[in-house]
Amino acid sequence: MSRRASLALLALCAFALSPRAAAQGREEERVTLTSPDGWNLSARWLPAAEGAPTVVLIHTQKSDQREWDPWLKPLKRYGFGYLAFDLRGHGNSFVTPDGSTTTWRAFSVSGSDNEYNKMARDVEAALAFLSTNSVSGEATVLAGSVLGANLAIKTAAVHPEIAAVVAVSPVLNVNDVLSVNPLRAYGRRPLLLVAGVDRAKQYKEFQLLNDIAKRACGAENVAVIVEARGFGPGLVNKYNVRRGLDWIKNPRLPEVVAYSTAAIAGLAPGATEQAESQDLEQTYSGE
Repeated sequence: MSRRASLALLALCAFALSPRAAAQGREEERVTLTSPDGWNLSARWLPAAEGAPTVVLIHTQKSDQREWDPWLKPLKRYGFGYLAFDLRGHGNSFVTPDGSTTTWRAFSVSGSDNEYNKMARDVEAALAFLSTNSVSGEATVLAGSVLGANLAIKTAAVHPEIAAVVAVSPVLNVNDVLSVNPLRAYGRRPLLLVAGVDRAKQYKEFQLLNDIAKRACGAENVAVIVEARGFGPGLVNKYNVRRGLDWIKNPRLPEVVAYSTAAIAGLAPGATEQAESQDLEQTYSGE
């Protein structure tokens, strides 16, 4: 682990407040982020308690920031800050730089410079907003789901000051937003991977990415949560949200955060309580 990553890790691990103290005196604000290429992005921001990290929440394709709602109250209870925003063409971020309106339905799903790859600029806008509000990269964690997971890894790869990444259902390719090379460039920093086992293709991709992550980041820096069922937002439940936030507080322990007991038992899909993710089963590759 690099010296910078070690310092960031120490900063995260040093934070401790009672839930009541952590929640006091902090209220969510509605803010607008501006991307480097001129998109205005709708966002919700909660400042962190003193010494606590801020989590940037990056939703998946065909979704919006509301998919992170199950995380928001626990984040506040833990004293964490958050910045949840709508990517360009999603939710309330539909006004283009020239003043016209559009949605993701008009975006090309192929090309290294398509709007999905340009969404990395939206994440950059979130980081710029935090910087102007005295939130350093060392106090910032990126959390993303499917497309958001790939964008989180891609952004962190060029921002070595970012403390950690939580990647929910990362895949090899989402609308030509690739994950393998950014993951190889991520470096020896904490990384939490979350996946479900009931979709064979996605789970095989997850296993490959997990192997790459362990080689690139060091096995001691990679933690995993595996559930019996779910993909993207459908993986979120109150139990693994708590485990994920505990990991952010202390990314070093344990190496493997948790395997769902249902997953270990090999139960059939539907054995765990999961909220179904809408319209995601065949959309991660742009279909």
